[in-house]
Amino acid sequence: MLSSFDESLSWSVWRLDWASLWPLQLSGGLRAGPIDADEALAFVAAHYAEVFQADAADRRFLPDPMTDAKRRFFAASDRIAFYDGDRVVGLLVGNPVDWSTYYWRTVALLPAYQGRGLLAQVLRHTDALMRAHGVVRVEGECAPTNYRQLRLLLRLGYVVTSTVTSERWGALLRLTRFLNEEAEEAFAERFSKDTGLPRSPSSPSTSRGERHEEVRDRHFLNPTQMRCASRGAQ
Repeated sequence: MLSSFDESLSWSVWRLDWASLWPLQLSGGLRAGPIDADEALAFVAAHYAEVFQADAADRRFLPDPMTDAKRRFFAASDRIAFYDGDRVVGLLVGNPVDWSTYYWRTVALLPAYQGRGLLAQVLRHTDALMRAHGVVRVEGECAPTNYRQLRLLLRLGYVVTSTVTSERWGALLRLTRFLNEEAEEAFAERFSKDTGLPRSPSSPSTSRGERHEEVRDRHFLNPTQMRCASRGAQ
């Protein structure tokens, strides 16, 4: 069991201390705060089918049982609970993917607490804290038919950046919230060009075309480099 966020992956990578957010008061008299690993796992076990609308008889995907490795990873992740009084009614679990990217692994609210803006309230605070510590982007995944979650994330500034398929969860959309203006602009230059989507303004001293060339040259690998990178990753 972890007694402190100081032992989390976020602390190791960014020296990010979530304690500065607490107590975080939410609408309706609820609050968000830390939760230890054992209590968080107990909440997931008790409410998994209810929260994720999972059917125990569904065998389409490969089961992901609890192991010692999974338990240790969960303990080193960040865990934020939604509280109604002393009762846990929701859970956020996340972790760094690398030195610039954060990933929300689990988002769970009991049905009676969904659609009340609670998640949006927490994410606005966590985004601000992560931006202040140098996190470039925050990512999460969502089922393509989870329209409520998609609408919420899009309103918060997330964009769909890829699709993900796995033997564990099937097909999901990956959404990204850019916390760094340069990274957001670079993404827009590649994928929003001539589509009418909102774009970050270019530098006043640089034309749109010049900025596009500059960003492309700095961030794209040529085909030879891409093949070498692929071989190196095998």
